[in-house]
Amino acid sequence: MTRPPPDDPAGPADRRRDGSATATPADGPAPAEHCDHCGETALVWRKCKLVCTACGNINKSCADL
Repeated sequence: MTRPPPDDPAGPADRRRDGSATATPADGPAPAEHCDHCGETALVWRKCKLVCTACGNINKSCADL
């Protein structure tokens, strides 16, 4: 059995015991949100954090959901 890479969203940490995926957001663009620090709308989910691509501010994390 091979292990998935650490950033693989289908890894065991993102799975429940019944095999279904958890409700964590996928990496990529976040729809219709803006940065709390600079107001930019270019936000992306990276490793369970909502990051502004303009200033680098972390706006949200999975713990906030």
